[in-house]
Amino acid sequence: MFEEFSKNLQTVSETQRLFQFTDRFGCEYIFLNLPETTPRSILLIGPFSYSPFTNSYLLSLYRQISLPESHWDFMQQYYFSLPVINEKHTLDNLIFTLAHTLWGDEFLSMPHFTYLSDSAPPFTASVDSPTTQSLAYMEQKYESEDYLMKCIINGDLESIAKIQSHLNLSEIKQRYPNSLRDHKNNLLIFNTICRKAAQYGGVHPIYLDTQTNKYINRIESAANLKELNSLYREMPHKYCLIVRGYSLKDYSPTIRKVIMYINFNLTEDLGLQTIADQFSLNKNYLSTIFKKETGTSLTSYVNQKRVRNAIYLLNTSSLPVQNIAEACGFNDLNYFSRIFRQQVGMSPSNYRRELKQNKNT
Repeated sequence: MFEEFSKNLQTVSETQRLFQFTDRFGCEYIFLNLPETTPRSILLIGPFSYSPFTNSYLLSLYRQISLPESHWDFMQQYYFSLPVINEKHTLDNLIFTLAHTLWGDEFLSMPHFTYLSDSAPPFTASVDSPTTQSLAYMEQKYESEDYLMKCIINGDLESIAKIQSHLNLSEIKQRYPNSLRDHKNNLLIFNTICRKAAQYGGVHPIYLDTQTNKYINRIESAANLKELNSLYREMPHKYCLIVRGYSLKDYSPTIRKVIMYINFNLTEDLGLQTIADQFSLNKNYLSTIFKKETGTSLTSYVNQKRVRNAIYLLNTSSLPVQNIAEACGFNDLNYFSRIFRQQVGMSPSNYRRELKQNKNT
């Protein structure tokens, strides 16, 4: 790859130990020369972005680089799949630390270069330019997607409900008329857009990955347009619910880390002192800021998450209540039953009994 760099980029990489580069597609890269390597080697980080790509920015970029209209949908999916580094200073600190470790006092700075290329524009006029009609169509499509993303980011179920009734895959321009494959490709892109919106809404990727893969499988196994249209209307609502249930965007970095630790370690000791020690915090300070930001005590939050997990297991498994209690981090069955009753209004056994009765009727 290094040998295929433009001459300008090669020159920079030969004179700079470390530098940042933005290519003509608006993607960010960081290059770090590695000392004492034969053949000469570099660490390349990228592509990524420091902020989410908006559809309006993408449209202007497509025109700037003369990107053929036939590539727009593919590139949109590509951009929405790029990692977004929200905290630039954190990444910079990591890179600076690594550079100092490798190069010592010889390392000084990380200059930023843009569009280092000797070549002509990547696309030529041999491809037909977009028509006025196609531009208007894409602008309207991207504007609608931007609005949809804002609704998902904000967990706005009411607005999503208004949009759902108007979603119809047949209204999306097809490259091959009546092609089920084309409809599936459009829906895969739509799935990516919804997933990224939920991520921008503060949802950890681990909660999104499973759901995204489920939709990919359902899209690929769909037999007709009716099934795809059903998914098209379902996706925004589902991702919006995920944002409402798992978004951490309104919390400070410290509380985000604490919440994620709790969510991923429900069977472990999650006492206030234990968690405070885990993050090198004073337990009184942790208790105060947790209550201030979440509106509930840390112990109550832990119990809420454990009970929610218990409800899921009661609905989806035949495990005995004792085993479910242990699987959710409750070592005392009586305490589990008491907390469950406080939150649900009935004991775990009665809850399961009602589930069976409802299924039978």
